[in-house]
Amino acid sequence: MLRRRLLYGAALLAAGLFFLFFSGYFALFLLITLLALPLISLALSLPGALGSTLSLSLQPERAVRGEEGRLLLSLTFRSPFPLSRFSAALLLEHSFSGLTRRQALRLCPPAGGCALEQEMDTSRCGRWTVRCVKPRVCDLLGLFSLPVKAPPEGTLFVLPVPMEAGPAPALTGARGRDLGLKPRPGGGPGEDYELRPYRPGDPMRAVHWKLSSKLDDLVVRETMEPRRAALLLTFDHFGPPEEVDGVLDRLCALSRRLLEGNLPHFIQWVHPVTGQLEHWDITDEGSLSPCLLHILSQPAPLTGKSILDVPLSIPGGDGPPRRLHITCALWREGGTA
Repeated sequence: MLRRRLLYGAALLAAGLFFLFFSGYFALFLLITLLALPLISLALSLPGALGSTLSLSLQPERAVRGEEGRLLLSLTFRSPFPLSRFSAALLLEHSFSGLTRRQALRLCPPAGGCALEQEMDTSRCGRWTVRCVKPRVCDLLGLFSLPVKAPPEGTLFVLPVPMEAGPAPALTGARGRDLGLKPRPGGGPGEDYELRPYRPGDPMRAVHWKLSSKLDDLVVRETMEPRRAALLLTFDHFGPPEEVDGVLDRLCALSRRLLEGNLPHFIQWVHPVTGQLEHWDITDEGSLSPCLLHILSQPAPLTGKSILDVPLSIPGGDGPPRRLHITCALWREGGTA
């Protein structure tokens, strides 16, 4: 734009000198024409610039590592005249590596608009966030720069590669050790039960009427169920890129295998920088998906804080949990202390 303004200024200066030293209508006509050109250019370009629409999308929004991902940037405007230039900057940020890249854009859109398409790097798990900043369009002569409303940011989650979980240690007994009995929430039928005195609020269907008539007092049959140690999957959210990707591959594979076996479980890790404990209750695929997206949104530096340095704890759990710590070499069965 600066170059065009300098060229226009030089042309206007030449026309002014021509008008001063040469009399005649042509010199006046040339000077007036050069003075009016910017206004004419702005008048012809303004409708298209004001009606410009800029859209940004990453397709697909979720891609498995190694699959194709693309960035699409589209500029449309309603004008029969082209715009001399569209300029903007793309800011690309990767959550795992912390990589931030700025890419300058300079396009010459024809009448109606233009589109930019480029590949995204999906070689590593994580979340790509792309923002378009300072988008502007120029008039026909390139003398005026007009802002365009920036589109919402685009997001691409690069997911772990699906894989077979492989043999897990004593997976058939993954429900945990028997820690005794506890009252079953909501009651219901069951082989194990205890008798206790009636308490206000107990449902009448739980009253043991035969025994209550003998004792001349209300007795309730309370259904019991085994206490089970919770199953906990843990991992460290740091390390070399290929190791972190391998850990997530195995974590998702094992979690899905447990869900297929109707085995709810928990996933825990600590933020590699702040050390904050992250805890997710996984009961089905609907709860695993947001957990995975949250994992992909956090940084994964080369070194960080480990979940192994944090005491095992499950809110509301029945006793110490049984832990499987996921590593790049598959997993390591942890203790229950």
